[in-house]
Amino acid sequence: MSLLAPLYFIGALAIGAPILFHMIRRQPKGQVEFSSLMFLRPTPPRLTRRSRLDNWFLLLLRALALMLLAAAFARPFLRSVTLSEAEVPGRRLVIVVDRSASMQRNGLWEQVLDQADEVLADLQSADQLAVVAFDQQPQLLLGFDESGKLAPDQLKVTVHELLEETKPTWLKSELGSALAFAGDLAVNYESEDRVVVADDATAEDINAMAEDIEGNAAADQSATVEDAHLILISDMASGSERESLQTYAWPKSLRLDVRRVASSQRTNAFAQVMEADAESAGEVDRVRVRVSNSQDANESQFSIRWSGGAGVAEPTTSVELPVQVPPGQSRVVRMPMPGPGMTSLVLQGDDHSFDNTRYRVRPEPLPYTLLHLGKVAGEPRDSLLFYLQRIPFDNQRRIVSVETLDPEQLSEVPDPLTVPLIVVTEELPEPVAMRLVEYAEAGGRVLVVLWKQPEAAGFGATINRIAGSDLEFSEAEVDDYAMLSRIDFSHPLFRTMSEPQFNDFSKIRYWAHRTINNVEPDWIVVARYDDGDPAVLEKNLGEGRLFVMASGWQPNESQLALSTKFIPLLFSFFDSGQTGATAERYTVGQSIDFPPSDEASITGPAGSAFQYSEQTDRDGIDQPGVYQFSDGNQARSFAVNLDESESRTDPFDEEALTRFGVVLGKNVTTAQALEGKRQLRDRELESQQRLWQWLLVLALALLGLETVLGTLWSRSGRATDAAVVEAG
Repeated sequence: MSLLAPLYFIGALAIGAPILFHMIRRQPKGQVEFSSLMFLRPTPPRLTRRSRLDNWFLLLLRALALMLLAAAFARPFLRSVTLSEAEVPGRRLVIVVDRSASMQRNGLWEQVLDQADEVLADLQSADQLAVVAFDQQPQLLLGFDESGKLAPDQLKVTVHELLEETKPTWLKSELGSALAFAGDLAVNYESEDRVVVADDATAEDINAMAEDIEGNAAADQSATVEDAHLILISDMASGSERESLQTYAWPKSLRLDVRRVASSQRTNAFAQVMEADAESAGEVDRVRVRVSNSQDANESQFSIRWSGGAGVAEPTTSVELPVQVPPGQSRVVRMPMPGPGMTSLVLQGDDHSFDNTRYRVRPEPLPYTLLHLGKVAGEPRDSLLFYLQRIPFDNQRRIVSVETLDPEQLSEVPDPLTVPLIVVTEELPEPVAMRLVEYAEAGGRVLVVLWKQPEAAGFGATINRIAGSDLEFSEAEVDDYAMLSRIDFSHPLFRTMSEPQFNDFSKIRYWAHRTINNVEPDWIVVARYDDGDPAVLEKNLGEGRLFVMASGWQPNESQLALSTKFIPLLFSFFDSGQTGATAERYTVGQSIDFPPSDEASITGPAGSAFQYSEQTDRDGIDQPGVYQFSDGNQARSFAVNLDESESRTDPFDEEALTRFGVVLGKNVTTAQALEGKRQLRDRELESQQRLWQWLLVLALALLGLETVLGTLWSRSGRATDAAVVEAG
């Protein structure tokens, strides 16, 4: 016999109460007055007999009734069989291992192996197991079908060896996409040996399949979706991307068991060269560096210095600059510009060195051409080209030359890589317009300026040929002047002027402009005049863009060329559509802007080279450092850095995942599953047998018998006492 609630047997201690009551002798309650005893000799009472129990049978009934009541509350039942591990249903487990760059910290990967071994140690033959490793992308290391072919002991060894071979990479952590991938794997998996009934199967075939299934049903303990668990082994760094879980419908039956690994060394600082370099900051000999410290850091004193790359001797003039950064804060310091051969910024003073080096290459300026198609006649100050040639397009990354051609002289399609922008200021012949179409579809940008001249109406045919549209053009009636209004400052053309101190265009007046009608939905109206006419239009053509300005910028048309908005606006036309990625912005796993070709190759930091014939070949850029691209015509160095998010190693609480719908739950061991199943079966047996009811009835019967006997014996005792008194 077993008990469902054995603690209730403590109530059996109440059996001492009747015994105690039987042992207590009653003292006489009445008092009789007597004369003084001072003349009597004191005589102490003599013990003639020991205290004994009276009515021991009643005492036995009462004690037995209390024991039966305690046993009834303990919920006894008769267990026929005991559970074994073979009766525990199989589990579907997916071990999800974080191998992003932050896992390179001291001791973390050893903890990953220990956590995985702990899960594998409890693996049973009925369990299904898959292993997924993730960084920027999830990767299936071991699937359910492969693991199902191995015995538990073989599977433990195989998974341990897989994880030992799998080391942390230099890629960032995409935790959200990894959990979505593993969740789909756990929920949607179907075994390869599932039964599929063919369309032409006979009744005998179906019956034979049914018999096979029924015959194997007792031995089949395959896991179900209800038993699916994801076991996440990660440092749960706050830099891990989780937002992709917003678009994933988390299965309600799936549980996530988080096994966190942590380092005892908490201080992790990192430095980053800010995008605002010396030119934009107005300093030619300084560069701004931001140093950040972790939230739970123990240290706040660090130092930064420039250093040479691989194969470069350490410069003797390298200056080490001390920086104090309190935990959870950042500080911006101005460092001297790196000297020749200095390609890395090194931080010292924290506990983890995996993100302490920031590579930076000062790229050599590349030559570009801004091509103007149109004739130049009359007063130079009244031409568009005059102001176009005076824009300082040059910077540290480019040298721009402004060239002008008669439209008839454009005999071939320009290369968008060397000619990013073509400005058209007059009507083009149809063959030239078709060349511009090819140029735009290949990624080039065309700006057509409708400036006031007798042939201005002819621009309509040119624009419609390039765009494939049916726009209608006419001269606008302007009483005094027009101004720009309804400017889309979220558009790349005006985004640089979106701040309140820059977005005032009310002082720029337009004396004349063209009206553009029949604008189709595939055109984007970037800005309008205050009379409602479009001022700037844009249309995508393949990989490139076509822009149309409804007025010129010279003084006889508008005040645009004389305003402070002219230069940043033309910069936006020149840069629009470019990624603007510099060597400082490349991170491990990010696409690079260099075009692949059969002759192209990339040399890594260690000096090894690999072909770069396709975009997928960029996978060879697998660690931070300085790389060199070469295609036979040019050789350029570029820097690749660790993603900044991997340096944010402060752990976040796994409860934050619940706001994305993730259901947290611990994966129970086999022993816990056995105990849970045993308790469930015990409850079922107890509810079926209901022995407590019989014990309760028997206890009540004993209490009734005790009451009856006690009453009879009490009356008999009183009658005997009365007879004695009468006889006396």
